[in-house]
Amino acid sequence: MTIPALGFGTAAIMGRVSRRAGTAALERALAAGVRHFDTARSYGWGEAERVVGNALRKHRREDLRIVTKCGILPVRNTPLLGLAKSVARSLLAFAPGLKAQVQRVASSGSFQPVRTYEIESLAGSLKTSLDELGVSYIDDLLLHNFSPERPGLEEVGTWFRELQRAGTIRRFGFSVEGDLLQGLEHLVGKDLLADAVVQVPVSDTLLSLPQEWRGVRFIAHSPFGFMRGQKEMDRPLTTLAALLPALGDACRCEALVCSMFGADHLTANMAAWKSCS
Repeated sequence: MTIPALGFGTAAIMGRVSRRAGTAALERALAAGVRHFDTARSYGWGEAERVVGNALRKHRREDLRIVTKCGILPVRNTPLLGLAKSVARSLLAFAPGLKAQVQRVASSGSFQPVRTYEIESLAGSLKTSLDELGVSYIDDLLLHNFSPERPGLEEVGTWFRELQRAGTIRRFGFSVEGDLLQGLEHLVGKDLLADAVVQVPVSDTLLSLPQEWRGVRFIAHSPFGFMRGQKEMDRPLTTLAALLPALGDACRCEALVCSMFGADHLTANMAAWKSCS
């Protein structure tokens, strides 16, 4: 059994978490020994990658594992969008009860990203990611929220392999948010799974994976929502110290990505990870 590495998830940066708070959290994670960082072109309405890149560039590139994603393009950044995000953060800080209302506004059409498998758009997205992160290569480039129903996957796979041969990415993969087993079956059918890494939320399906999928390389995320559900159903996996070895035993899980913006939360997560390693 291999205990997954503990990864830092950056989806909240430049959304509910400000640039200053995000930078401070990244620096705490680096100081604590975290070396796996997960981001995406669409995070923070397109602004998260620059915050991540500015924090990480102080460290040796070869010591870091940087995962980013393409396939979801953020809305165009404007002064109005920046103001709206700042106001939303202030509202949530002083009135957490308004979270549902803020989420409704954020999910309106004006703020929604665009999904695409079009290669020219994906190439532009990757170039922006490299520039924002300040790196010459990406460790893992994932197709964000991959959907078996969307056409064009074969072309994306060909492009991924070209990038891999050129050294622009070390590996490619797919973020699967829907039916995990259906997604794996589809990727096998397209001959894309053998060389790929698959990012998925922690779930009962992942923890009871059939033997035929035990060789797939996974990055898991969103453990705390899963653990809350376990607690509500009076099941055993209610702590990170219990979940980490369960993941290592159930599948080939390389990393578990967590949102760790609070200093106490980071400390507790690192203590749990070290106790298992």
